[in-house]
Amino acid sequence: MKTNHISFFLMTAIAITSLFSCKKSALSPNSTVASLSVVNATVGASPVVVRIGNPNTIYSTLTSANKLNYGTSNLFSPIAGTNAFSFVQTTDTTHTLFSANLSLQNANVYSLYLVGTVAQTDTVFIHENLPIISKTDSIASIRFVNLSSANNAVSVDIKGQANGSEVANLNYKGHTTFKRYNADHTVASYVFEFRSVSTGTVLATYTLSGVNTNSTTVVNNARFHNQTIALIGGGTAATSALLVPNY
Repeated sequence: MKTNHISFFLMTAIAITSLFSCKKSALSPNSTVASLSVVNATVGASPVVVRIGNPNTIYSTLTSANKLNYGTSNLFSPIAGTNAFSFVQTTDTTHTLFSANLSLQNANVYSLYLVGTVAQTDTVFIHENLPIISKTDSIASIRFVNLSSANNAVSVDIKGQANGSEVANLNYKGHTTFKRYNADHTVASYVFEFRSVSTGTVLATYTLSGVNTNSTTVVNNARFHNQTIALIGGGTAATSALLVPNY
């Protein structure tokens, strides 16, 4: 691993996470930052460092908080405007997985998914318009995204229901809109199944549990939240499903 001399400012920028709600309406119109969720779904990738701008970095000094492991996400608060982003593996700092200039508007919300493989990294970039969920409605808001380059066309169903009951056909890099699911006391969990459209084979499942949690000490991570369930992996990595909070 090559060690480059980097300024302290990169570590500070990477470490910054957003503490505000990700609904566009909840961000101050006078804000000078945007909200950017970054997901590492690049098959074969070791932990990735997200570089904002062109700072010098001492990779050997970065902590785990500054690294984005495969199958995880993190929330950043970059300064609004055009920013240069680059994504570098900690095991190969001489090679940039992906780089791009992203134009981010004040107080707006974005998602960036790193997909593909180490040899051919791609992205899915979404300018979000997240649904507003009333606190008087017991609702969980879910969408689905196909980040598995090895599984081009997939369907999504709730276990026990017909194939494609939630999504009939979702191509690679495709995503749905958010759909509302009942999250009152009658529903303990949802089990979502991703299937191959061509064969009907179950590729991965995700269990959204604790849907009916009603406690003063345990946070309900389903009710009143917007969340994405992503299909990742395939090829040299096991196909699995990942939950990404959108708040």
